[in-house]
Amino acid sequence: MTEPALVLGTMSGTSCDGLDLALCAVGPAPENLELLAFTSVPYSADWRSRLRSLGQADAQEAASIEQDWTLWVADVIKGTRRDWEKIHGVPALVGFSGHTWYHEPGGRGTRAMGDAAWLAQTLGVPVVADYRSADVEAGGQGAPLVPLFDAHVFSGYACCVNLGGILNLTLLPPAADAVRAWDVAGCNLLLNRQAMRAGSAFDRNGQMSARGQVSTEARAQLDGWAFLAQKGPKSLSAEDLAPLHDILDAVPLPEDALATAVDWIASTFASALEGHAPGKVLLTGGGAFNGHLVEQMAAHLPDAWEHTVPDVMWVDGKEAAAFAWLAWRTAHGQTTSLASVTGAHSDICGGRVFGNFAAS
Repeated sequence: MTEPALVLGTMSGTSCDGLDLALCAVGPAPENLELLAFTSVPYSADWRSRLRSLGQADAQEAASIEQDWTLWVADVIKGTRRDWEKIHGVPALVGFSGHTWYHEPGGRGTRAMGDAAWLAQTLGVPVVADYRSADVEAGGQGAPLVPLFDAHVFSGYACCVNLGGILNLTLLPPAADAVRAWDVAGCNLLLNRQAMRAGSAFDRNGQMSARGQVSTEARAQLDGWAFLAQKGPKSLSAEDLAPLHDILDAVPLPEDALATAVDWIASTFASALEGHAPGKVLLTGGGAFNGHLVEQMAAHLPDAWEHTVPDVMWVDGKEAAAFAWLAWRTAHGQTTSLASVTGAHSDICGGRVFGNFAAS
């Protein structure tokens, strides 16, 4: 293929804030990606509630949520695509993240909700989905999914950090001997829950956490979280954060719980960088809009490290763009996950193509 392909990528994360959509020009070289357009469609209160309940849902309930959600996603993509096609043309492929129902690499496996086959038929465009399963079957964690994208598209950074519901990072050479990545800690899932104790959906710009006082008792308990002692590769699901929620919920004032969480997130992240060659850190994801969190992360950085927050479209759209990029690679039979990241027995071409896509 000599010309870039138009690919629409989606992302529905653990924070359950909304569905992100990114339109990208991808290929033919792996570093070639242009983010052309981005939008985020917020979830209603009902959808947030249903998606957050997925971790406890049985198969019948999950199937009902999946059917309704896929219909909703199709409507969102159709409306967005109509607007973008007037400017950019028709996408050749959709990279569909789905929404995680469960992720237990050492147990029942991994499952992202969304009927990709029906979506491809309805949209009339091939859809790539189910990115994690092949890696898990090969003995890997199946996550994080973005590190290979980081390595090619953001190779000028030593570390790429996603401040989503969960904080995950990618360490890139020469900061590490090979591309390394893992889930570090809870992030917006922790902060949003404590903000809701104060009657807000989230802590806008970190204003509440900036007013709070760090609880030394809760801070010490957070440091004792068993996940921190695990060796990588390792990944997290929303349900794995239950012990952290219990600790923060016990802090009497929500602003103090928020201050404690921010301080712990920042120092836990900084600890992950210790012993690695310093460089530039790219911060993206919803948490990059939390001014107090970004300030604390910068304050905790080891010597000679520095951070950057890119323009808004990349802060919001990086993960959806990554799914567009991964879809293109899946459709062309190229690697989508690295053994050095996930612990699989080899690098893997993951994802499944639904619909007819002819690579050229």
